[in-house]
Amino acid sequence: MPIVHSFLNPSSRWYYPLRWLVLILLGLAIYSQTFGFGFVFDDNYFMLKTNFIRNWDKINQIWAIFPKTRMVGIYSFALNYHFNQLHPQGYHVFNFITHLVAVGLVWALADLLFKITKWLPAESQVTRELPFIIGVLFLVHPCQTQAVTYITQRFESMATVFYLGSIYSYLRGRIASSTKHKIFLFTCSAGFAILGILTKEVAATIPLMILAVEFIFFNKDPLNSPKSPSKKLYLLITILAVAFVLLFIKIAPVNLIDNTYLNSSDPSESHDGDIITGGKYLLTQTRVFLTFLRLLILPIHQNADYDYPLSTGVLQPPLTMVGLGVIGFMTFLIFKSRKQWPLIAFGLAWILITFSINTAPRVNLIFEHKLYLISFGFFLAAVCALSTIIKDRKTLFGILITLIAILSLLSYARNQVWKNDLTLWNDVIQKSPHKARGYNNRGFAYYKQGQFIQAMADFNKAIELNLKYADPFLSRGVIYVKQGKFSQAFDDFSKAIEISPGNAEAYNNLGNLYIQKGDVPKALFNLNKTIELNPYHAEVYYNRGLILRNQGQSTQAISDFTKAIEINPGFAEAYLNRSNLYVKTGDLTQALSDLDKIIDINPNYAEVYFSRGNIYYRQNDLTQAIADYTQAIALDPRHEKAYTNLIAIYLGLNEFDHAWDFARKAKEAGCSINPELIQALKNSSGHGTFDKK
Repeated sequence: MPIVHSFLNPSSRWYYPLRWLVLILLGLAIYSQTFGFGFVFDDNYFMLKTNFIRNWDKINQIWAIFPKTRMVGIYSFALNYHFNQLHPQGYHVFNFITHLVAVGLVWALADLLFKITKWLPAESQVTRELPFIIGVLFLVHPCQTQAVTYITQRFESMATVFYLGSIYSYLRGRIASSTKHKIFLFTCSAGFAILGILTKEVAATIPLMILAVEFIFFNKDPLNSPKSPSKKLYLLITILAVAFVLLFIKIAPVNLIDNTYLNSSDPSESHDGDIITGGKYLLTQTRVFLTFLRLLILPIHQNADYDYPLSTGVLQPPLTMVGLGVIGFMTFLIFKSRKQWPLIAFGLAWILITFSINTAPRVNLIFEHKLYLISFGFFLAAVCALSTIIKDRKTLFGILITLIAILSLLSYARNQVWKNDLTLWNDVIQKSPHKARGYNNRGFAYYKQGQFIQAMADFNKAIELNLKYADPFLSRGVIYVKQGKFSQAFDDFSKAIEISPGNAEAYNNLGNLYIQKGDVPKALFNLNKTIELNPYHAEVYYNRGLILRNQGQSTQAISDFTKAIEINPGFAEAYLNRSNLYVKTGDLTQALSDLDKIIDINPNYAEVYFSRGNIYYRQNDLTQAIADYTQAIALDPRHEKAYTNLIAIYLGLNEFDHAWDFARKAKEAGCSINPELIQALKNSSGHGTFDKK
């Protein structure tokens, strides 16, 4: 058949397009279901609470908020918001496209490595397809789902794209015959590395990977090229490697010099009650390494939030020693096999080097998305090892195709877990039933749905499991406020601050509670404390502005509302209150500008049309005032003040029929009208009374 011939014949112009069609269709079969999924876990922070991604004019301020090693990812969120606002579908599509790009680079890098090492000369079609199969395995493995379906973890997938691009460019430059091509490709490699470092910290291991490339592939110059790079080029590579590492240390979110293993003493977020020290963390990572290998080999019992205790000694638990042994054995294999089986050696080196970044202490010991970059080395080594062991190519091909089919089904099933917060945290609680974070986050999911009873039960369970976990106290306090139980809410917010003195949200909630109680000095104290801890919290400036407005401090209140708008350009209430203050100070032009801005943001906000109608009425622009009051009533048929003002205007114009018409509509809507206006209507003369202020 012609199509089969085109698929199998490398010289056919359809050879690569048909393979890309396979990748795209298979990828869509696994991931297209996720395009309709919502925001989950940290997506709620990055997309729903990070206001700077919504305003290109202010976006550079994120450099003062987020780790600089995450900037490229944050900018991608801003790009998504520009086109998709808060509709998750566009974000999921972006992640999927990023995954396809990573798959293409995996395929290209594997193909280049096979050509450089002349691994298994093209004795059969199966052999020629091994790089493509490595790409397919990367596409379909279930461990990739967390980096693809979980929107926030595009940090990992994007960093992987830049990482692969850097190593691929370096290898191409290394074997290029033209000096110009070498310079261009090495420059591309450095550029990709810098982009990777500005996307996620894992890219800091690129210099080590380049050294591994040199050690494994070019120590003996397997190409026997007379134009191989000189010693000066090796020196330049070393200098660049050191420069990359220094760049990473300078801009990393956690200063690796200050946060040494000896000084680390943070509470673990992977197992309640554990305190992380440098030594324990390092020992624990040997077990994490084993877990990662197990997931790559047997991807079952996946968990978005593992309950993972720290290792307290080399034999506590015994798997710690096993992990050390496996890492040591893999290191030995790299040195032993690099000449005879360089691709297997490089695959093992890739696993160890990309995993090494995890030895820097962090409060979360394990997350599956970290396997995204690591997995390339595993697939490369595993496929090459299988092709060495299994001599019959048809048998090898059958095994690999069967494996791809099984992994595809597992990935499809795993993606169902990421549908929404409830499905995600139900799965986590089932697998980590003694960990508080799962209950707290599921409780928050219930809270967002208005299911306060279920939410309260989960918050209570989280507190029961971990009394030193601030978040459930904070969340439970919010429900107490809604229930009018201010005393219990005060206790919970205070407890959250006691546990986490730097918790800005707890101070904000406590400030809001004092506002409701009418204790202005304490409210201001807590709001000021919130701003001190988090100067980019729009709601806090807004709440403080309300207090200052009520105290008659209009200038300061306008300043706070302006700050809230700068942080969150879509903050309609801040615009409305600032507009009202501009009216009070006589700046009607600026007041109208703010109201027009709100209508751009939300054209269905009745109060805005009413306020704008009042300004037009003060300016004696009765046509515009009538139009805005009418629109306010259309949006809110029970808007008594809008009815009152319309009746007054029509009485003033002696248009009694219109006045009576709106009076009847107001009565039908159950609205009360100023008795003086009613009397004026009955008299069918006179203008009634109306205060234009």
